[in-house]
Amino acid sequence: MQIQVFMGNAGNGKTSKLQSVQERLKFTGASAPIIQAGAYGEDSLLEILEVRAAGGQREILVDGCSGQQILKVLEWQSYVEHKPDFDGLVIHLARRD
Repeated sequence: MQIQVFMGNAGNGKTSKLQSVQERLKFTGASAPIIQAGAYGEDSLLEILEVRAAGGQREILVDGCSGQQILKVLEWQSYVEHKPDFDGLVIHLARRD
């Protein structure tokens, strides 16, 4: 599992790296809708990441993350990265301004 964190102007999902990643995925035939982190608490965000990974999504895009949400995802990574559901998973987190 790999986690990429975008900050500052790069972390604005409307004009940023997340859209670039999303376009790249569309080009390859994959789909990765952007999750709006503001709609979730820290634990709920982890749940949605687990559901998406278990469902086979290999790249997950999350926009508008708080610093605490990012820290929680990084902590969660250490607990789940050895599980097969998370092999090859890349999570892109964009921190809100």
